Amino acid sequence: MKIQEPRALSVIYFFAYVAIGLLGMFVATDPPRTVQSSLGNPLMVWWGVLLLVGGVLGSVSVLPGIWWLERAATFCCMTAIAVYGSVLASLPVTQMSVRAASLCFIVFSILAFAARLVKIRHHAYDPEK
Repeated sequence: MKIQEPRALSVIYFFAYVAIGLLGMFVATDPPRTVQSSLGNPLMVWWGVLLLVGGVLGSVSVLPGIWWLERAATFCCMTAIAVYGSVLASLPVTQMSVRAASLCFIVFSILAFAARLVKIRHHAYDPEK
């Protein structure tokens, strides 16, 4: 019962942060070649760290409602998603529908995290606790 209300939304965001953190771990251990060739090694490491830090901070902070920490996590996640989107947009187009679908999912992801930021922007912790 120590999960931030609304509990369903907090749990959904928890799993979103876990997924981002797992992606960061996979990027660090086996970077995607197309992204690595576009970013280079230093930026690839930076991208992986953003994903991992965002995922870990978010998953630790979302359930108890530690919003100041979750804001840092959402900024990391949004920045990492934007980096991926810019790399994807710069790759040669082979099939426009695939590119459009991928970019739309990226925009959706950024907007989902932006919506979370709007919800938690005014308080450091849950004001009802």
